[in-house]
Amino acid sequence: MMRSLGLKSGLKIGSMIGLSLISALVLLAAAAIAAEETVSLGEYNVSFDLGNHTGYELEFEEVPYATVDGKEYPSHVCWIRGDKMMMIALTDYGVPMEATSSLTRRAVVSYLKDAECTNFQTHEVDVDGKPAILGLGERTSGEILVCAVYWPDIHEVNGTLRGQVDCTIASEASVELTEMLLNSVHVGLPGAVEEAMGVRSESDRIEL
Repeated sequence: MMRSLGLKSGLKIGSMIGLSLISALVLLAAAAIAAEETVSLGEYNVSFDLGNHTGYELEFEEVPYATVDGKEYPSHVCWIRGDKMMMIALTDYGVPMEATSSLTRRAVVSYLKDAECTNFQTHEVDVDGKPAILGLGERTSGEILVCAVYWPDIHEVNGTLRGQVDCTIASEASVELTEMLLNSVHVGLPGAVEEAMGVRSESDRIEL
């Protein structure tokens, strides 16, 4: 069952204590079949489709990502720079890590806190056909920052969900562009047999 996150229905910030979100069943029109952009982040090819929108430039960098125990891993970042920033980042830990929803939610909240956001809301959604946590936070300017984290290679090992690489998506862009990014992003796994990308199930799509 897909959850509408309610931003289009008139989210008002400022004097509100938290973000007011509405959950609803939604049916959306079919998405574009093929991604318009494919980029390489580390050993992975990442694709996404922003429809007819062309007012952006792509920039790439590699930055260190430190875990809570102080270990650092390279994080490969694709910045999608237009009127507002969007970002896709992949971090490969080299070995399978715990990928439970609680730990993933902690990563989302940590990202929003580092961006000096308040009034967090988190939701369980599907991104790229995988379980994800999507968070919304309010910046000091009153604007909304969206962050989603998921594990493209998530799998179960002895009853525990694990993954070696996580994908962080962040956006300050319009609701329309953010939805396009979240609903079209795809991380190709090395050595995996990729299925032809078609229209994603309406029940898996995200509406903000």
